[in-house]
Amino acid sequence: MVGLALVVAAGVWAIARGVHYYGLSPVHLAYDFDQPPWLLVMISAWLWYRSRRR
Repeated sequence: MVGLALVVAAGVWAIARGVHYYGLSPVHLAYDFDQPPWLLVMISAWLWYRSRRR
């Protein structure tokens, strides 16, 4: 549940700070993925995936 909440929070954070401002070229995309909102999305998605019941 915490992982899912973090995914949503990171998505809102990314949208609010306007990640699209940097563009979608490969260099800018790599820069975007280095930013805290995207790192939070990836880490929280991994936590959410790992915490699911099998």
